[in-house]
Amino acid sequence: MAQDDTDRIDAGDSATDAPRTSRPADGQVDALAALGNEHRLAILLALGDRESATRTNGLKLTFSELYDAVPVESTSQFSYHLSQLVGPFVAETDGGYHLTYAGDKIVRAVRSGLYETTPSFDPVAMAGACVVCGASDLVGVLRDERFVVRCRACDRALLSDSFPRSQAAARSPGEIAESFGYRIWSAYVLIRGDVCPECYGRVERRVDAHDGHETPGDAGGYTFAAVCRTCDFTIHLPIEIPAVFHPQASAFLWEHGIPLPDTPLWGLFELFVSETWTTDVRSTDPLDARFELDFEGDRLALTMDESFAVTPVDDFEPP
Repeated sequence: MAQDDTDRIDAGDSATDAPRTSRPADGQVDALAALGNEHRLAILLALGDRESATRTNGLKLTFSELYDAVPVESTSQFSYHLSQLVGPFVAETDGGYHLTYAGDKIVRAVRSGLYETTPSFDPVAMAGACVVCGASDLVGVLRDERFVVRCRACDRALLSDSFPRSQAAARSPGEIAESFGYRIWSAYVLIRGDVCPECYGRVERRVDAHDGHETPGDAGGYTFAAVCRTCDFTIHLPIEIPAVFHPQASAFLWEHGIPLPDTPLWGLFELFVSETWTTDVRSTDPLDARFELDFEGDRLALTMDESFAVTPVDDFEPP
């Protein structure tokens, strides 16, 4: 598990990335300072509430309509607070005022309780196997605002990510775990297109070899990683995941009772440590990884190259 706070979702022992130490730009400071007033927040919420009530995206309100919706003592006071929001959070047009993308995100964050503490619960059993020791003794726990999948047999954290209150609200512990599984797959779908799941900037994909696991052929020592150089979002997943989501592999797994994306990542761990699945990382520079599935003689072989393109093959050539 990574020790770097920039890592968000980690599977196995993750390589750490040096965190950036840049200071915020003046524009960023000014934009955030503009939110430090209850009247300005009320303006954003008023725009968001009217959008929700009318079911109109990008709804525009005139100055008078917006003023009437916000409890401010005078029009001059209201005008001042509105002017502090125009630009980063509110757009001013001939037709009125509407939320910008950033303003909309602020409103949704407030509605979801993003800044409130996430509740905790005791460990719940998770169906799957540990990729470190192979034991089928996994538990999931939500504590300190992080959801962690841990192996009780070897006491290793296999997956870890921060967890918002909104995802935990109105869900039982089992439903929280299930939602976490789908969230991982939604992040991976974006990463496949080099899109950051957090800020939608461009991510760089790579394969990381971890300390003590640099020998080709030792698949447990490699992870598929993606790093966003805009917001530093980082995710480490098993190197097998790009192969799993190849259409032919997904169909093959479905035929053998492993449906995707309904099977969570920790459920696939059990497949990866079984004799059914074989991973052979022959080289990382350039990347040359081979995968083989064998369900009692029903076989599928795939290769993955440095572009992360996965290709089914008839059989493996000797290394």
